[in-house]
Amino acid sequence: MHFHLFLLLRLEQESRIFFNFHYFSEVISSGNWEEAEKYLSAFTSPNENTHSRKMFYELYKWKYYEASDRSDGSESVNILWKDLRRIPVFPDDGFDDLVEMIALEDIRVKEQPCCMDKASTRNKLCGDMKILAHSNPCLRNKLVLPYLNKSALLSLIFLLCPNRNGGKRNLKEDLICLILQFLYEEKFKNALHKLEEETKVFFNMNYLVELMILGQLGKAEEYLMAFTDPDQNKHSKAMFLEIQKLKYLESKKREDNEPSEYLDTMVLSAQLRTSVALLAKKNPALRDKLRFPRMDKSRLLTLMKQIMDWWVPCIKVFTRECNNTISLENVPVVSYLCEPPSPVNNTFNEMGPGNEGVDHELKEINDPSQCKSLLLPDCCSGKRITRLTYSPSGDYILALAEDGSHRLWTWWSSQSESCKANGHPEPCLYQPPGRKTMKNEIPTSVQNPVSCFAIKGSYLFSASGGRISVFDLKSFERVSIFGSPPPAATYFIFIPEDILAIGLDDGSILIHCLSSQKVKAKLEGHEQRITCLAFSLCFNVLISSGADGQLCVWSRKDWTKLRSDFLSGLCSQHHHLHDSAIVIQFDPYQIHILVVLERWIGIYEAPFLDCLVQWVPKKSDTPICTAMYSSDGDVIYVGFRSGCIKVVDSKTLQTITRVNPTVYSPPSNSRFEVYPVVVAGHPSGPNQIAVGLSNGCVHVIEPGRSRGERFGERSLPEDSQTLGG
Repeated sequence: MHFHLFLLLRLEQESRIFFNFHYFSEVISSGNWEEAEKYLSAFTSPNENTHSRKMFYELYKWKYYEASDRSDGSESVNILWKDLRRIPVFPDDGFDDLVEMIALEDIRVKEQPCCMDKASTRNKLCGDMKILAHSNPCLRNKLVLPYLNKSALLSLIFLLCPNRNGGKRNLKEDLICLILQFLYEEKFKNALHKLEEETKVFFNMNYLVELMILGQLGKAEEYLMAFTDPDQNKHSKAMFLEIQKLKYLESKKREDNEPSEYLDTMVLSAQLRTSVALLAKKNPALRDKLRFPRMDKSRLLTLMKQIMDWWVPCIKVFTRECNNTISLENVPVVSYLCEPPSPVNNTFNEMGPGNEGVDHELKEINDPSQCKSLLLPDCCSGKRITRLTYSPSGDYILALAEDGSHRLWTWWSSQSESCKANGHPEPCLYQPPGRKTMKNEIPTSVQNPVSCFAIKGSYLFSASGGRISVFDLKSFERVSIFGSPPPAATYFIFIPEDILAIGLDDGSILIHCLSSQKVKAKLEGHEQRITCLAFSLCFNVLISSGADGQLCVWSRKDWTKLRSDFLSGLCSQHHHLHDSAIVIQFDPYQIHILVVLERWIGIYEAPFLDCLVQWVPKKSDTPICTAMYSSDGDVIYVGFRSGCIKVVDSKTLQTITRVNPTVYSPPSNSRFEVYPVVVAGHPSGPNQIAVGLSNGCVHVIEPGRSRGERFGERSLPEDSQTLGG
């Protein structure tokens, strides 16, 4: 075991602030019963309450069963007489089988499972333990790691080298939480660049250029935003503009078919990157931060010695065969770092982290005049919109209605002169020559078919309960059709290397290679239909959600299942146990995954599904119909059956803006309920969304953000309210 992991687990057990259920389930799955008992004992005991007694009883019982299954009689006797008999039994506990087991004179009389499937029984035990942990008053408030308003690394520095104006929080508790968070951050994030962003002492130009070369332009923009913003000076404004141009070239590069065009795009991209670097040298906000500050060698050596003097006692204890003598009480105090540390203010408000001095008022939008809103023309005639997306470059919007018909609106259509009015291009319904339409098969035997689609280049793959159709988006020709339902496709996405992952209504997932026209693998792990799929290139994993309330993580390398969890275990709210995910989506950096249920939203860290933050909206708003990240990952747009759309901070899940249904659906006497069924975000304009409604209409809305509004490249005209009907 690595020292940092050992320290992490020791800190969890001694502080009793965070119960790491992920680690607890891992040791159970590996059959390490002693470690599982030891970890649980650090937080509770069999005498504490009924839930604790049941948790210890389940551990001992399955430890006993497995020993019996191995025909290890001596170990079975030890478990029966030493472990199980330590659990107190009360009349109302319902421990009848424990009483019966302890009362046996001959343990061989008790019928035992024969040739157990250890993997499945341990997996079931983990599920039972998770439910008990969420019910246990000793554990239920310790299952989610407290999220603090600064990165753990920077907060640790503030704690050790503070200013004199501190709050009154418990210093020891703050420090413990921060160390835990720092150790978890180290697993997935680059702490060095995070520290650069938050301290703002050194602007790493090499890192920025590397991000631009790799095409991670959103991340490059985020890094630059940590040091300056477009309104600070003309050089900053020019730098952000150059990155926007790079975004356009990046999308164009994917569409260039001619080698000469591709080469021209590459040359232009290189020129833009050089321009960004030159602007940084002239920028008064950055030019003094481009060189790493030099430290006197003797000062550096002194600091290193002081740090080693602090940590050496811990390391020495650890090297003594990892015995149980490490204690937080024995960690030496860093007395040479001036006055006593003052705690960090960790209070969140509606504005999210970094705005502690503001008590924020929720921005509420009730009228189209309060934001930019546009009704797309010639909608789907009252048929509910089931799927909606922008093209990767943001040039068009594509909708699929419940009757299997598609609509495509483009900003670049030459059919209508109104598109060029007022100097602002407006979307027009696209109709190719010959007036062809794209419509899916809908079997007459299927009630309420599930619709799904995905775009690859200029081709659309789409299904509405029948076979999968492939349409040419330029001509609307159906160029191919494949599949033979049942089972029907319920969700599919494209994965690098020409792979189409198809979720089916029997709970299986087909990994279909388009180039060879062969199924490379069939993934089985769900008991009911697939509701959503998401792929992370960062971790090379596919995550699936099913109507059985389960999330599964699959390795792209060999398509084996790495992990599965029921949402009943992931959610801390008991009344959501039977819900299934209606949306799962990775953030733009493909590290965090958004999980959306009808009455609950959570954000997890892949690939281990560690919960970062969760949110239960007001009962008056639920159920949730749809949700998705903005293109920059800063906010989440959430649509409700009540008709409202909320703009939610993705880090804290605090509501920033509420868009009421009167913005897109004026009050009427109709009994037909109008609400957002699906939301799609503009790929490069994080403030622009398209909303597909239950009445077949599609609205484009730019609600704005309280903490600084940014509009997409194809921002709507200032006077935009309604086009067509």
